Amino acid sequence: MIRAGDLRERFEGAGRRVTPQRALLFRLIEEAQAEHPSAESLHRRAAREMPSISLRTVYAILEELHDLDAVRPLDLGTGAARFCANVTPHSHLVCERCGSVRDVVVETSQVPLRPEQRAGFLVKEQTIVFRGLCAGCRQRASA
Repeated sequence: MIRAGDLRERFEGAGRRVTPQRALLFRLIEEAQAEHPSAESLHRRAAREMPSISLRTVYAILEELHDLDAVRPLDLGTGAARFCANVTPHSHLVCERCGSVRDVVVETSQVPLRPEQRAGFLVKEQTIVFRGLCAGCRQRASA
């Protein structure tokens, strides 16, 4: 679990200034990391506290965090890029009904590509996305 203080330290360690906008986003990322927030949802939350913050600023801060390996963007097919503060290798569970996203650790070494399957392609990362229904949506569907 990433903390706002960890994000602050990364920024300062990279010689970057922690502005009020950045500090706010660091806190919001810490609070919302379990839901893998989109830039738009972070912007809505930030604008409640800082009405002058723009979506462009939110995207810029997220890009800076990505450059510092503090978050990674995810395209999970949910309609908007989501951001994951867990940068260790892992996969995701995505609910097809409510769009919730959860981290799950899957041993990906069990599905390696053989050299002839790669055809000269250097694999740097392997992710797996499981789609289905979360427990809450399954419970509501059976009620």
